Amino acid sequence: MSPRIGAYVLTADTTWLAKSLRSYYPLLSALVIPWPEDGLGWRGQPLPLQEVRAAVESVDDRHLLRLVPGRWTDPGRPLSMETQQRQAAVDALSPDVDWILQTDNDEVLPDPERLLDALAYAEAQGLDAVEWPMRLLFRRTHNAVFQIATTGEQPSYEYPGPIAVRPGTALVSARRTHGAFLRPVVDGDDGSLQVARPALEGEDRSFTIPPGAAIIHNSWARSPRQAWAKVTGWGHTSGVRGVVYFAAVWLPAPITWRLLRNFHPFARDLWPRLVRVPVSPDVE
Repeated sequence: MSPRIGAYVLTADTTWLAKSLRSYYPLLSALVIPWPEDGLGWRGQPLPLQEVRAAVESVDDRHLLRLVPGRWTDPGRPLSMETQQRQAAVDALSPDVDWILQTDNDEVLPDPERLLDALAYAEAQGLDAVEWPMRLLFRRTHNAVFQIATTGEQPSYEYPGPIAVRPGTALVSARRTHGAFLRPVVDGDDGSLQVARPALEGEDRSFTIPPGAAIIHNSWARSPRQAWAKVTGWGHTSGVRGVVYFAAVWLPAPITWRLLRNFHPFARDLWPRLVRVPVSPDVE
């Protein structure tokens, strides 16, 4: 029997939302938006709530969507507010599903069936969370995409937290959790930082996926206006630091990409370098 799967959508970003949701929507039996009643984000910035809802409803042809009202604003503790907003969604979904997807709005899942296989494996092993390799795109131009790579110029995959958790899970630091979890590895990948390091306690790496099943993470692959909104509204670093990073690293990257080394905004060695790849259907 197929598992009952729910998902939640956050409210700060619409750039890739419809495409992201469409990539995993067929798996769902429940869908919520943790809805800020004051219309404000974690730092107090106005949110595009109606645009978010319209994007979700354009995909939600089975009318699964339910709003979960609340308030999650504290300029001094944006990461804590993000975690609390996500937790409200997990709590709302937990009574009705077997797994909860927490794929961010800029993450596109190319192979939902492989994820279903991973959820079945995790359940059989008694694991409470499933991470997923993500191929991160940093910049786009009209004829090229710049993606994060290992020192050997192979695609670098990162794991920013579980994309699926069991009902009743307690989140810590955005979508991260405590406890045992599955960390699938891309076939042939031995250079990504989190795979090159020894496994953590409770980390299961025995499930592998082909490169084409890795999530396409469009985190930074957006227009300058959209990237500016990201660095001034995210939960992970101070506004000043984000502005400096935008101006000194992100904006000139199509020119300086060959020189960039260890340039992640707050975990430097997570992004060893950039490579330039042609625009193709899998990164459009």
